[in-house]
Amino acid sequence: MVFSVLSSSSHLYLPIRPRNFILPIRCSAASSSPSISTRSRSTQFDLKTYWTTLIAKIDQKLDEAIPVKYPEQIYHAMRYSVLAKGAKRAPPVMCVAACELFGADRLAAFPTACALEMVRPLFMSKRLEI
Repeated sequence: MVFSVLSSSSHLYLPIRPRNFILPIRCSAASSSPSISTRSRSTQFDLKTYWTTLIAKIDQKLDEAIPVKYPEQIYHAMRYSVLAKGAKRAPPVMCVAACELFGADRLAAFPTACALEMVRPLFMSKRLEI
């Protein structure tokens, strides 16, 4: 029923793209020097350093995003839930990593990464109430 209504509609616009349409993939870690072996390039990346560096930068951006204003109690509660010590910050780190994977600048991902971390406590509290 729904398909017949959609197929008979003259106002339905479906974009047409070529069958062999492939998006280009860029690798920001690729080196143009042939002297570097694959093995030495793979050992240069340190996940722990990458993760902790991003967490520090995300914490700084979150701290800037939620300044203490009047009424202080509300802002302190917001900061407590978002800036919890010991948070792993997995969603924002993956957001920034995905941005870098596609060749974009890391700074472009920080607003979205911070938004993910601000929304996360809400979902965590709702999960506990169920």
